[in-house]
Amino acid sequence: MAFDRENNFDCPVHEISAYIDGELDEVREKELETHFEVCRDCVDDLNAQKRFLSELDLRLSDEGEVEVPTNFAKQIIVNAESSVTGLRPARERYNALFICAGLFLFALFAMGAESGRVLSSTVETMEQTAAVGGFFGHVVYSIFLGVVVVLRSFASQVHMGDLAGLGLAAFICTAIVGLSLKFRKAERA
Repeated sequence: MAFDRENNFDCPVHEISAYIDGELDEVREKELETHFEVCRDCVDDLNAQKRFLSELDLRLSDEGEVEVPTNFAKQIIVNAESSVTGLRPARERYNALFICAGLFLFALFAMGAESGRVLSSTVETMEQTAAVGGFFGHVVYSIFLGVVVVLRSFASQVHMGDLAGLGLAAFICTAIVGLSLKFRKAERA
């Protein structure tokens, strides 16, 4: 068996940790030892992993006993179950959507004649919320647009070499920020 580190296909880099842990059968261990005799890179990897394990063992033995909370396993399981994404098939989402739609239709039928009134009031509330959000979005957009127009008009009057012009621009920016903070403080009150 020819080993060539330049063509990384033949180097058993992924088996070095199994070799250290004694997880390989005798035949494969002998093959790796033969490879280690001719491949300096794999020997370096082997030694680096051995140094890491000995350092880790030394650090863990120095620390003494680590106290684990009584419900540690339960916390790990709950955390793992809540943060696992992508492990469930996409079909489950469609099933959940179908079940939610069915429950919604059941609730509509259960409300009977009142369902139209409830839905229309919900739609009205959503429309009003969207209108208020649109208004505030337009106000913020208008303020920023006004600031840009004012700054552009001042910038066209100021020459880059003019230090007083730069000071004036800094003063205007500071005044705009100060006024916006005052307006925000007044809105909260």
